[in-house]
Amino acid sequence: MSWFTVKRGRLAYRGRLSRDSYIAWLKTSDGAARLHASASAFRFRALAPARARRALWRPLELAARTEPLRTAIQKEAAHFGAAMAEASYAPGLPRTHIALHRLMLVPRALVAARARTGVRQRLWNLPALAAVDESVRAFFCEQLLIEMDRALEEAKPSAARAVAAAEGWSCVAADRPYIWVDPLWSGAHWAGHLFMYEFPRVALSRAQRKELDGAVAQLQQSIGSLSRLQREALVRTAVGGLTPASAR
Repeated sequence: MSWFTVKRGRLAYRGRLSRDSYIAWLKTSDGAARLHASASAFRFRALAPARARRALWRPLELAARTEPLRTAIQKEAAHFGAAMAEASYAPGLPRTHIALHRLMLVPRALVAARARTGVRQRLWNLPALAAVDESVRAFFCEQLLIEMDRALEEAKPSAARAVAAAEGWSCVAADRPYIWVDPLWSGAHWAGHLFMYEFPRVALSRAQRKELDGAVAQLQQSIGSLSRLQREALVRTAVGGLTPASAR
């Protein structure tokens, strides 16, 4: 189960961390190495891996259920929304206009790059995480972003079910399979893109919402002929045209 969900059109923390993503991380090279090192401190070899798994996870699980970390995690949803909105201003991204407002195709890798620095600066040194192993803390900061993106995707956003970001921007669709940059650069999770629309203050009519969904489909079709080099060049241009992200 995802750590986040979408409530009333906004990302919201569920109040607890599920262990699924942690167990998956332990199977990666970083996670397995940390588990092995932790297990070596336990006396009985047969029970050591299970005890190490619990010992590494328990401080984070407890902290995430209580204040002030619970509130800090919820605030990260707003920061992630701000990162999506900021990425929507990047130059060179595919775009069109509906009702005189911008519809932008935003690679997920660009959102992740925008959000990473801030989440670490805000959370890393919180007293609530002082007892959490540094490797687990690093996993936690990256996984927060993944879980928010996953909840956004699971909400199946559309013109009628938009998920609010910030500054009037909302996500109205999401794509997963499309590859913009090498996963070694962006991280394995961050393939695909989001469709971000700058909603007008006046609600869209039913006909305009239908037009917006149609424009999403057209934008999706328009990128089908881009080569790998063209995709990477587009992302580089977008990154270079954005002001440096801040921790806020």
